[in-house]
Amino acid sequence: MSSQRLIFVPGMKPKPRPDAHRRELLRAMIAGLSWERPEAARLLRSHPESLTLVSWTHTFYGQHRDIALDIPGIDRILHDPEPSEEDLREIDSTARRIRRLWHLVGDALPFLGRIVARPELRLTMTEVHRYHSDEGGIATAVRGMLKEALRAAWQAGERVLLIGHSLGSVIAYDTLWELSRRDGEPGRVDLLITLGSPLATRFIRKSLRGVDRDGPERYPGNIRRWENFTARGELMALRPQLRPLFEPMIDLGLTEDIVDHTELYNHFRGDIGLNVHKSYGYLVHRLVAGCIGDWMLEGSVRAAATAAVRSEAPTD
Repeated sequence: MSSQRLIFVPGMKPKPRPDAHRRELLRAMIAGLSWERPEAARLLRSHPESLTLVSWTHTFYGQHRDIALDIPGIDRILHDPEPSEEDLREIDSTARRIRRLWHLVGDALPFLGRIVARPELRLTMTEVHRYHSDEGGIATAVRGMLKEALRAAWQAGERVLLIGHSLGSVIAYDTLWELSRRDGEPGRVDLLITLGSPLATRFIRKSLRGVDRDGPERYPGNIRRWENFTARGELMALRPQLRPLFEPMIDLGLTEDIVDHTELYNHFRGDIGLNVHKSYGYLVHRLVAGCIGDWMLEGSVRAAATAAVRSEAPTD
């Protein structure tokens, strides 16, 4: 496990202090793995240092969120990993579908969107604009944090699983583009996992790094595989499938595959009620946990095979 690195990039809004946030992310991840890939859970439990949290939100917002607000919701979803009938009804409700439709209209028609957008969506658009405009060098600083984590892993010879949640997936994508297309960094991410990603929405994709380039230069060149997970009822990931937009990466030989998973339920309930976008709910989901666990176990098999070959090699 020491040769593998899991790097997590959280989404927008203030997050808890890094030590507390990392602890709860690790707890959720291990719980999901325990149900789906117990051996991977044992590996992560034995090597918790293999998880790196890129804690960028304090730099962006200048404040932390109280972890106590998240604990009841985390405890609840770890106790009840499957959604209840009430959860399913609320997630698939007509009211939520109508709200999502309005968000889609706002994304497709920016002028109308600014008129009909709810206050929380306007705030989100303002925060995304601040990131994309690199106001005060804030986006450069945020991407620099992820670059530091990636370079440290590559220099240590570690396989890298990069997980980007929400705006964290945009930060991950932009950072990987800069590393491969501008910085000349030879390192590669073995697996990119995106959770609740807004990468396919119009107001995000029009400002992505490389969007003004053609051919291979338009996309990152350092992602071996990409798995995308979007929960039903998502309002941030309005366009749940990323493969249709980024499929040229496969055609150009830049990545082996991009797989979308769009029929999962995230039933996390926190201080604001049901929140299908919350990262803890994604991490405990069996599909996400299975993907993470398979990657970890694949690396363990490789490491064991390499060790066996070395032990059998003749010595002088």
